[in-house]
Order: sequence, then structure tokens, then C-alpha cells
Amino acid sequence: MQSLTLQTSLILDGLWQFQSNMSGLHLPCSGYIICFGNNEICLIDPPADMTGETVLEATGCQDVAHILLTHVQEEHGAGIRNFPEAAVHVPTGDEYLCRGRTAYEAMETTWAEPWDWETRGNYQGHLGGARNERPLACPVSLGTSLRHGEIFQGFEILETPGHGKNAVTLLARIGNAHVAFCGDLIYGAGRLWNWFDADWDYGLQKGQQTLQYSAQKLAARSPDLLCPAHGPIIRNPAKNLALLDQHLAAVLEIPSCDESQPLNFPAQDSAAPGFRMITPHIHQWKIGNTIVITSDDGRAGVVDDGLCLWEPLPLRIEKHDAVFREMKAALGIDSIDWIIPTHYHGDHTEFIPRLAESECSPVIALDSISGPMEFPESYNLACMLPWYGTVSERLTIHQHVPEGYVLYWAGYELRFFHLGGQTKHHLGVEAVVDGLRVLFVGDAWWGNATTVGPILCWNEANPEHGGWIYAIDRMLELQPDLLVCGHGSALRHPMPYLRAARSAWKKRLDAFAKLNPRESTDLFFDPFLVASPSVNHL
Repeated sequence: MQSLTLQTSLILDGLWQFQSNMSGLHLPCSGYIICFGNNEICLIDPPADMTGETVLEATGCQDVAHILLTHVQEEHGAGIRNFPEAAVHVPTGDEYLCRGRTAYEAMETTWAEPWDWETRGNYQGHLGGARNERPLACPVSLGTSLRHGEIFQGFEILETPGHGKNAVTLLARIGNAHVAFCGDLIYGAGRLWNWFDADWDYGLQKGQQTLQYSAQKLAARSPDLLCPAHGPIIRNPAKNLALLDQHLAAVLEIPSCDESQPLNFPAQDSAAPGFRMITPHIHQWKIGNTIVITSDDGRAGVVDDGLCLWEPLPLRIEKHDAVFREMKAALGIDSIDWIIPTHYHGDHTEFIPRLAESECSPVIALDSISGPMEFPESYNLACMLPWYGTVSERLTIHQHVPEGYVLYWAGYELRFFHLGGQTKHHLGVEAVVDGLRVLFVGDAWWGNATTVGPILCWNEANPEHGGWIYAIDRMLELQPDLLVCGHGSALRHPMPYLRAARSAWKKRLDAFAKLNPRESTDLFFDPFLVASPSVNHL
């Protein structure tokens, strides 16, 4: 291998790898220079610091005819602007990512009818309202799109989605070698550059499953070299693609859990229609996210207000108001004294602004988790209130409280604590109700779960640093008798379940460690992290 500069290496006659010197969350990355026998120069995935001078030093010529992107992400296409005369080609379906960041940010991001959770994140340009793609910063004129099964400028185009919904691998014969330019499909010894770029659907894992299938499909083509967009050239593709398949299988396995059983105790209907009675003073809406805590003198407090009645908005409003009228009448409630949102997701907060106004009730939340509820436009998180197309797009938090704050109300002591779980921006409430130590935990737990669940990358939810494991540890510390959870679920005597889940997560983290090429798990799971210069990227 002949070294031309610190950044450019000759891989084969006519093929050079360019390694970016830039730093950042999605960097460094690699681009490729190919000079075919007719002296036509093509670039693949050029980083921002790949220039005409780079190409000239490698090939003796700086006239680039074509630039091909395996998938459209800013870091892999930023070098396009250095070659204004070159024709640019991107995978079919990625064209909208080349209209510039301004056009991208103007795309519609509201959850529309039929409000189907099975396709909740697989939208063009966003995942549950979070901008989960990295378009080219400025508009780019495009040439012919890259279509699966076609031959273009000596490259066979093989669709290999996963790290991008429309990603392709470019297969070419260079000298005697069958070379695959595979984008972010693999990194080194069967690993991935990150996990979050394959999160298409907010936890259903279709993107990662598709990536696994793409790795199998590429392995069947028996390439001699893999040229990825991050990391070193891979000179034993069969072994390393098999390792990737194995590593993905280990982290994509979700043990079965009977989700038809949200309770581990006999259900008892509440006097309030649509509610169940968890204890004499705790009433839970069965099919959504509303919990009512009652006093003996006709008062109540509400944890979350998301009935999950996904119908046209006017009907939703009408039904919501009727549910609360009927509940108050049935339980003899004269006033709702406070409302606590556990976290910012719209299916927990949809009608809190309306309820707070109609009842003159203060909304109380930890200061540390209030930001996405009060100022959603300042965050890029999945499933915030505006995405649900609701009457209100933000909450007013009337009382910001610190960690450990205790609300003394009607003989109860309700202690607020940072819980994490499905999202880092999640609180829990601890109280003794009807002689039981109760934790109100929103979406940090569900029913009788004892297994690991998918990591929700677009909620700042690294499992150890605010996500599922962090929440399990908080709950274990408090040793509850009862968990009252989101989506109509609750669990009595939960400690054995929590311990079993903690053990399962330890094994899952060990499996993820084999997939992550960097020391930092934050860099692997968290798309919002600003990488520290001290982190070893390679």
C-alpha cells in the first residue's frame, strides 16, 4: 500500500481511500477515488475536506466526472460542493435529502390518520416528529438516480438499506478484485458505526432488521474487499459480514412477553366508566395514560392526561371532556387539585393544557424534565406534543420543582424523582397509598415485562445513562409494592420482575459491546451527543 498523503491511501491500482481529518459526532469518515481504465474519475461518498487537490495528487488529474453516494448524509456528501462540474448521483428515494436543509426542515411532521403505531416512525424525513436524517446542507442538482439492479458507470447497484432507508452498495471490478462500496453497512470486525441511524420506526427495529438482511445479501455476492464509509478497508468480507450478522442477531432478539396481560392481579372495574380501580384511592384509565388519585374529601390529583382516543380532533375533545365529567361524578370528586405529567410524549400530555384550564389546576413537574413540554421547538425528540396534531402544542408548567420535592396533599406525601426509562426526560412519583409503597412510572415500565426492550434512540435514552436500565435501577432502589405504569398497566410485588429485567439487560449490554466499535456507548446510541475530543473515535 503506497501512502500518498496522511489522508489518502492507495488500495488497488486505480482505487484510493480518503480519510477525513475532520472531527465531530459523525466523523471521521472515508471517501473513495476511482480511476477507471478510460481515465474517468469517480468519487464515492466524498467528505467535506476531499478537494480537487486531493484527487490531483492521487490520480494526476482533477477532472471528476461523477460523484456517487451510497446514502445521503451530510458528512458523506459534503465534499460535493468542491466539485461543481461533477454529476451527482444518489440512491432512488434519497433525492429529497438533496434539496437543502431549509427544504428538509419545512417537511410535514404531524402524525396523520389513521394514527397507526405500526408505521409510527417510517416517515419521509422524520421519526415521530424527530428529524432523524442528515440532509445535504445546500441544494444539489442531481443526475441519474442509482437504481437497484442497474449498472451505472461500471458499478452494479445493490440495494442494502438499514443505515439508510434507501442505501445502496456499489459493486465494481477493479483490477482482479470484486470491490463493494458499502456505506455504513458495516464497520471493521462485524460492527456498526452507530445504532441510531438504523432506527426507522421508534422501537419496532425494522431498520436494524433490514440492515441484518442487507448484510446477508451482500455476503451472498462474495466481494473481495469492503470499502465502508467509516473505518478501515475490510479485507475478509465473508468473515466480517458473518460476524455482523451474528452480532445483530444477539441484540435484535426480543424475548416474548404476553402484552395481553397488563396486570398481574385480578382486575376490578372502577365506579368511573372506562377506569379500573388499582387500589381504593387509585383509578386508572384502561386504554391510555390517565391516573386519578383521590382523597376522602372529594378532591383528586391526576398523573398524565392522555386517553389515547385517536379519532378526529373535535370528537377527541368531546370524548375527553365527557370522560372527566363522568369520572368526577362517579367518584364524587369536586375538584382536581393538581396535574403531574410523567414525560413529554403527546399520548401522555395531549389534554393537560385543556384540563388545567378547565379545572384551574396547576401543572407540576421536575424542572429537569420540563424543557421538551414547555419548549418543544427547541428539541428534536420523537413523539412530542406538536406531532400529535393536538389543540395545544406545549404545556405550561405552573410549578417547577427540584429532585426530591415532596407534595404534601390530602394526607399523602408525593415525592418527585428523576426516573428516566423510555426517555431520559421522565419523572417518577413515589407515595404511600392505601398502605402500599406506590411508584407512578409512566412509560418507564409496562405490565409484567421481565425482558429487554428496544432502545429508543430519539429520546436521549442510552439505556445506562437515562434509559431503561437507569430507570430499573431507580425503581429497585425504592423497593415498591406497586408499580402504576402507562397504557393501562400495573404490577404488584414488582421486585422479582425488576431484578429479572436488570439481569437480562446486563446480557444485552454485553452483546451490544460486540457491535459498538467505540468506547463510548453515548456515541453509539445518542444522536444528539456532541462528541468530546477526548473520545477515541477509531
